[in-house]
Amino acid sequence: MHSKSTTKHLESFSFERNIYVITFEMWMIKVILTCHVSFTNLKCEMFDRKFGKFEVCHIKAVNRTHKYIDLEIALNILPINNIMINLEPMRFGNGYKSFFMSMKYDFCKYMRNPNERSLTFLKEIHSTFIDATNLNHTCPYNHNISVTKFWTGNLEKAFLRYLPVPNGDYALFSTWYVSSIPRLFVNIYFKITN
Repeated sequence: MHSKSTTKHLESFSFERNIYVITFEMWMIKVILTCHVSFTNLKCEMFDRKFGKFEVCHIKAVNRTHKYIDLEIALNILPINNIMINLEPMRFGNGYKSFFMSMKYDFCKYMRNPNERSLTFLKEIHSTFIDATNLNHTCPYNHNISVTKFWTGNLEKAFLRYLPVPNGDYALFSTWYVSSIPRLFVNIYFKITN
């Protein structure tokens, strides 16, 4: 049995611990609300011209702080039954250098089961633009690919809520493979400010 003073001390400790947890959660909310993402550049290239071509690849400014991406890819070889994506998160510091490991995903496998735990990073990336694209169903793809009005607010609400990322210039390099052959790359450059 605890004495009265020990019980009061334990209650006090429990109360202080709860305040610490609440303060920590409030700090995380502050990071979420103050983080801003702005697209700075977009590079698209088709490695194999017989496979298809980029009809649209640009960033449009809505106002000074918000921009969105439009992509249109006309495909000549259909249907597409096998898509692999290599994602490389990059950070600028005397050139763009990898700041996280490069990841390769089977996109068709992911679309069959998007809740698979090993594909969490891809799920977070895909959730940012799923409403702006027609890459929203399982393989095969029998149509051209489009991303329409993919804006930065989606990035702010998605995976950046988990990671307090320092200010700076970043990029996401993606290489897309179809039938194990690299077909195209899309590099998205953006700036994060807190």
